[in-house]
Amino acid sequence: MLARALRLGLVLLPMLAAGGATSGATSGATGGAAGGAASAAVTAPGPPVATPACPDAGEYAVSDESLPALAAALRSAAPVEILAIGSASTAAADGYPHHMLAALRAARPGIVFHLTVRGARGLLADETLALLQAALHERRAPLVLWQVGTVDAVRGVRPEAMADALEAGAAAVTRQGGDLVLIDPQYSRFLEANVDLDPYQQAIAAVAAQGGVVLFHRFALMRDWADAGTLDLERAAPKARAAVAARLADCVGTALARFVLSGAGGK
Repeated sequence: MLARALRLGLVLLPMLAAGGATSGATSGATGGAAGGAASAAVTAPGPPVATPACPDAGEYAVSDESLPALAAALRSAAPVEILAIGSASTAAADGYPHHMLAALRAARPGIVFHLTVRGARGLLADETLALLQAALHERRAPLVLWQVGTVDAVRGVRPEAMADALEAGAAAVTRQGGDLVLIDPQYSRFLEANVDLDPYQQAIAAVAAQGGVVLFHRFALMRDWADAGTLDLERAAPKARAAVAARLADCVGTALARFVLSGAGGK
């Protein structure tokens, strides 16, 4: 049943992920995205709808560790390259990395940020490792975001195997002088009730304890929001789920932007 739920996207909560193909989008200074945008009919806009403010991310938006490569990139005159690697929630056309990019641009309007996203629904850690290595071969990135854990846990991959992949990726980022931010699974009551996540969370945390690697606690952040009833996708009314998913991607991305800027010594 878990495998079927994974195929249907019920476990991954894909945050409006579009399709299962590998994403190769790159957003530049103007915010454009390259690669395979689908056309759609244009309709007259409705009345403006106020977007609720994001709930407070608190300590989850503050990095305990420094991100020196990102800090140096922010001080330079060159565009800041950001690489995001992961599965469904990362590769979604309107996923959290794009909201993070918008928040970074708003916080640092004088800096040009370039975002490259590589990923697809249902990828294991070793599969995303290959994407990470290939992307770094093409271009150095002072900031690499790597979302991992859910698919490996659902499919019962040995936590040690996942950790090996993460350590190899961390070494690749470090060799290029970059900072690596690991992003743990999304929170889901269904996932928590049916999958033993603890060994995978522990493996991610162990790799994040290495030099040059930090951990963004997405799971705990989303769980706190859900427990408080401020942002809870699973308990949203069916007609509201698309809007709640979009808001969740926005709020996670905004918190992540604050997190990396705090690690770089800013706000």
